[in-house]
Parts: sequence; structure tokens; C-alpha cells
Amino acid sequence: MSIFENQIIYNNDNTVSVPFGRAAEWYILQHPLLKNTRLKSQSCLNTPQLIKEQIIKLCRVEGAVDFLEWECIGKKKSTNRIDDIIELTTKGEEYIKEIQVGIKKDKLCWSWIMYCAGDGNTCQHLCGGIGECISSCSNYNLVNNLRNGNDMHCCSVRVHSFSRLSNLNTSHPLYIKIEGCHRPSNLLNTENRQVTRINLTRQIRDKITISRRADHQTTKEIKGKLLISLNGATEEELNNALLNNREICDNKKLKRFIVREDRRLKENTGSWTILHYLIEEVLKPKGYILYYQQPDLSQPEDSAEHYYQLTVSDEFWLRNGRDFGQFCIGIDGKYDLNIDRAPILTMIVENNAQYGTPLAFGT
Repeated sequence: MSIFENQIIYNNDNTVSVPFGRAAEWYILQHPLLKNTRLKSQSCLNTPQLIKEQIIKLCRVEGAVDFLEWECIGKKKSTNRIDDIIELTTKGEEYIKEIQVGIKKDKLCWSWIMYCAGDGNTCQHLCGGIGECISSCSNYNLVNNLRNGNDMHCCSVRVHSFSRLSNLNTSHPLYIKIEGCHRPSNLLNTENRQVTRINLTRQIRDKITISRRADHQTTKEIKGKLLISLNGATEEELNNALLNNREICDNKKLKRFIVREDRRLKENTGSWTILHYLIEEVLKPKGYILYYQQPDLSQPEDSAEHYYQLTVSDEFWLRNGRDFGQFCIGIDGKYDLNIDRAPILTMIVENNAQYGTPLAFGT
């Protein structure tokens, strides 16, 4: 039994209530209607505006790294995940009190539609065709029978997730409703729908990304780590895993995903974006940054201003160095171990007892 199974509340209106976080994705993955189904999604509504109004804040589930962040007109934005966590701010708590006394109306703070992508050409299109549009359909002559990348024409299966501000102080604030069908029940389905594109779960994508960024593992090493979860699986379980591509995928897809992640890490919204956010939002307020310089590519290559520079330390290390340090030693790190091949310098101080303690790290 999964730890999430007891977190699902089944309601009389064909919805379920779940906590924000991993339980939401777990429920969707377990639903029989979504077996061997790749889901696409529309834009998540209401949430960005309420974040802008500082009524709610978005938090990532622990270990979440598979998302994009960028800045637009000075505001930080990011892609959504089904396991995102919405919390009330202090202003939001005051807003809830006004809702309770009838001064203000309740609002949707999360509204997201995910839908079947129609892989395998086995689903019934909204026009009635099976696997393809009927000739009289306006989508018939379009590429893949779709007007655009978010056209939901290829299947009627929908996953609606929604939550209101008044739900946020409850233990199960997120509601999920799954409806529709892949094809009419009177049609015999003899085909196993196989997902042909990357369909890995968010948790698996996180695991791959962390293995790549932190441990610099190869495609083969990462594939081996993913297969550990299927040790002892039955033949049927292995076949299902290969069909839905949620826990594992073939080497070609995995390599393509890793290449994309490497590129995204470097070119996401500018070089070193993730580290820049960590420095400005997390490390600087705690006093860990001794020196930080972003590169000025207009400067000549023999100028120090042309390069990225960062030195981090800790108050405890600095005090040790001041009070007990006799000699300072710099050790050149193996810079081929990080993706950007940035040289790392470790600074160590040696005391009278000839013991070393770290002083700072620089790149």
C-alpha cells in the first residue's frame, strides 16, 4: 500500500480531495482511465494573479527541480507542476477572514485542466472519428488534426484540478475530477495504447535531473538507478512500465531528456540562472557570500571582469581562520567534474597543531 492511498478522500460528486504535493500526481497515475495515457495541460489559471496580489504563495514539493523559471517585467515566473503547494500569505489570511464574514467572495486559487494527448491513434476525437478526424471536421486537413499545441480535440478525457481560497486552511484543499472516455464502450478495443513520447512522472524527472546535476551520472548510470525500483517486478508490471513510460523509458528518450536538461541548465533564461537565484535569495541574506560577480562579456578575455566569480564562506569558518589560522592554502579542484567545467578553488587554513579547516570556496 502506498503512503498516499490513505490521503485520498472520495466525494459524492465524483471528485476526490487530496493534500497539495505528491499525492495529487499519485492519484492521477493510479486512475484506471489514465493507464498508458500521456497527459498534456492547459495553462494554470487564477494562481499567477493571486500570487501577484500577494494573497497566496507557491511552494515546491521537496526535491522538485523539474521546472523553468524566468523574469518578466521584474517579476519572477515559473512553470506549474501538479504537485505544487499553495499557501496563504499574511494578507491571504486576512482575506479569508473577510470571506468568512461575507465582506469578500471566495475565489478559485487553482484551476488546471490536463487532457489526454491521444497517443497511439486509438482515441475518439471530439468530431467522432477514431484515431483521426472525420472528413467533415474542420481539423481534418490540419497537421495531426490539431489547431495548436493546446488543442484538446483528440480525446475527451479530462483531468480537472481546482481549489478555492477557503479550502487552503483544510487538510485536503485540492479537488480532482477525472471525466470522459478514450473511445465509446460499445467499441471493442483490442489495441494496447503505447506512449511514444517522454511521459516520465515529475518525481522520476526530478530524480534524473538531480542525478545529472549533482552526481554527473551518464545515461547508462541513470537508467540503472531507475531500474532499481522495478527489481522483483512481474512480467505484467514490466510490460505496463514499458507501455506507459512513467517510470522508465528507452535509452534514446532518456538521452534526449538529459541533453535537454543540460541545455536548459545553461540556457534556461540566461547562464547560471538557478545559481544566481540561490545566491541572491538564499545565501546572501544568510551572509554566506563574500564576493559575487556576474560576467561582463564586453570586457576583454584577459580581464577579470569578463568572468563569473563567486566566493562563499561561513561565519564559523572565518572566525576559526581569524583566531587559529597560521597558514592559508589554496587547492585547485577538479573542474572537469562539473558541467560548466568551472575551476573551483578551496581555501584552507592550518593551525598550530597542523590541522586544516575550510576557510572559503571560490570559482
